Amino acid sequence: MKHIYCIILMTSLCAFSFLPDDGQEINYTQVFFSWPQIPNEEMYTFIISDNQEFSLSDTTVITSNSILYDESLDWGSTYFWKVCGQDLDESCLTSKSFAINSLPAHHADQITINHLDDGQYTDGVNILDFESLGYSLAIDKYGEPIWFAEKENFHMDNITVTQFLDNGNLIGFANGRGYEFTLDSDIVFETPIDYSIHHQISKTNHGTYFFIDAEIEYHDCPMECDESFSFLPIPWQGDRYVEIDSDGALLWEWNTFDQISLNEYNPHYAETYNGVIEFDWTHSNSVIYDEASSSVYVSIRNLSRVTSIDYLTGDINWNLGESDYMESPSFDNEINFSQQHSVQLTPDGNLIFFDNARFQDPEHSRCVEVGFDSGEPYLVWEHVLPENMFTGSRGECDRLPTGNSLISAGRTGNVIEVNSNNEVVWHLGVQNSGANVSIYRTERVRNLFPSAFSFEISQISGNYDGYELNNDGNLEFTIYNHGWAVSGYEYELYNESGETILEGAIDEDSDIIDVYLDISSHTTDNSALYTLSVNPTGNELSASQIGFHFSDFIAGDINSDLDVNIQDVIELQALILAYADYGIISDLNEDQNTDILDIISLVNIILIDNN
Repeated sequence: MKHIYCIILMTSLCAFSFLPDDGQEINYTQVFFSWPQIPNEEMYTFIISDNQEFSLSDTTVITSNSILYDESLDWGSTYFWKVCGQDLDESCLTSKSFAINSLPAHHADQITINHLDDGQYTDGVNILDFESLGYSLAIDKYGEPIWFAEKENFHMDNITVTQFLDNGNLIGFANGRGYEFTLDSDIVFETPIDYSIHHQISKTNHGTYFFIDAEIEYHDCPMECDESFSFLPIPWQGDRYVEIDSDGALLWEWNTFDQISLNEYNPHYAETYNGVIEFDWTHSNSVIYDEASSSVYVSIRNLSRVTSIDYLTGDINWNLGESDYMESPSFDNEINFSQQHSVQLTPDGNLIFFDNARFQDPEHSRCVEVGFDSGEPYLVWEHVLPENMFTGSRGECDRLPTGNSLISAGRTGNVIEVNSNNEVVWHLGVQNSGANVSIYRTERVRNLFPSAFSFEISQISGNYDGYELNNDGNLEFTIYNHGWAVSGYEYELYNESGETILEGAIDEDSDIIDVYLDISSHTTDNSALYTLSVNPTGNELSASQIGFHFSDFIAGDINSDLDVNIQDVIELQALILAYADYGIISDLNEDQNTDILDIISLVNIILIDNN
């Protein structure tokens, strides 16, 4: 239940906290701010400064109790911020502070944008890893860092990000362990210790985790091995593709030793086997689950093979790649790729992956898109990299929403974006101490906050230390959606005993969403604390809550200040002139309209109260 999570793990949110937390230290310069609503305020003034006196501050006027602030904030700086209502002297919330940490000492010393076509660059920021420097980060289109992972949180080891989630968390691996973690590098999930994860871990839409687990068995050395290894079995390293749930329970697995013949191997690795490490048989580097086809796609680098597996039966649908390493090839057309990385699917259902082209003649790495026609594969599109971007390992291709493609050129330290005409529209180059920085993967996302939102309850009074809501039989609230990966919202109203009063879903992802709930049939207790919790659909970790007490409905209290006077007449007149949506609290004569007759009714209420 959402409210259990709130009570145990998110007490600060239940207490209507500010984001970021007061005094929080963060590793990002793009910041989402939210704060408790100030009753009866239609506009907020957001003020941020690098000093407590708020001199030389930046001021923004907005209508919601939240803002995604992506102006230039500096690394290694402390900032102060506060929010006021329309009256800057009387209606300000307590000021808060936060600190942006300095960039790590191991940060790359040369990040260069070699080319930028602003008009064709696909909007967003780049999540990538500087693998040879041991950490992941985000940079904008100008090469400016806006986030980095705190690798010290992962047993002081390198952390490689492989996926950015719609809930704003990240998936990655370090030293054989898989993780889901927040922007603050707080770990929310860790794979059990009995797995040895390498190259990739990802999270499915069902909340399960897919990854590649190293597997070792002892078998005879292939005939191409040095004869000194022909007397005893040697360790072969294969792979297991594994799916587990959030509790670590095994849901699905597929073992290369069980499914691929030992006669299918690359003789190069037998010829070069030296007995120091395992015989590197498969060396898989990506695994993805496709719900639409109920298939699992894997990239098996050392066999130069892409395999499609039936998720339900475990049978091989097909093998695509070097037929010399197959006993029974699936296709006549091999597409002629070698040592590929990072197999993905395009929105059209085609394969897209990075062809390293190692051992090819010539060795020109490329990005390829492969489709299928009448059961046979064919080359839909390719972008061949220049000779100086050949990389024997690493590499990735992503298809972007604009139709452009984002290509990471592995060990060369280059990432480029190309349009459908193969024209380069963005080119990033990274070096450190004069050497190319190896970049494992890159992902383009709109910003760091895909599920950011806030909400306010209409007709609430008091302050965030103790809100009250006139119980007129309706609960109205407004959601302010700043996210780009939200399909809708879920809500729940519950009491201090954890009992659910009302819950439901909102199938809307607009920037501003007005919600009207009828609670007239539910019995409430004015002495009890109630909490309204709202979260993006399927994302309870991003829930936000407002707590309040109900109070008896006061007819005519239009501005919810627990008094009926001339201020309510002014407020009602403003509602009528603004053609505001109908609300039961303003329909004083109960004729299903809000008009001059309701002002007359309100004046009569005031006169009666004063007699």
